[in-house]
Amino acid sequence: MGQVRAELTIEIARTPDDVFSYLTDVSNVPAWQAGVKSSTLRDGRIEESRSLFGHEIHTTLEIVERHEPHLFTLRALDSPVPFTVCHELEPTEGGTRLKVTAEGDVPGFAAGLLQRRAEKQFRKDFERLKKILES
Repeated sequence: MGQVRAELTIEIARTPDDVFSYLTDVSNVPAWQAGVKSSTLRDGRIEESRSLFGHEIHTTLEIVERHEPHLFTLRALDSPVPFTVCHELEPTEGGTRLKVTAEGDVPGFAAGLLQRRAEKQFRKDFERLKKILES
């Protein structure tokens, strides 16, 4: 297994409270994450449906940590690629600095390819999030 890790930090001109509440409202996910068809909160877990490489994938995510408005961590429970995503928010003069770290275990041969692809997609998604929140 290869460990794939993607990291990014983005500045958003909104308060941590605003960013946190948008980020943790699962009904918003399809608006800013590419490929997500639906995202629903059920029994404290997030059920997601997304299309990936032409296939529809259903994933259940558990909320591992939630400290409003500073920390929000998710872990995929039944994904083909086990992963966690940690969102750390801190106030800045102009709004919020959001640091996102995603980690997953990928079969060795795919790790390099997936790493580059994931980072690119990751960055696009969070730039879309920023645009939505700042408009």
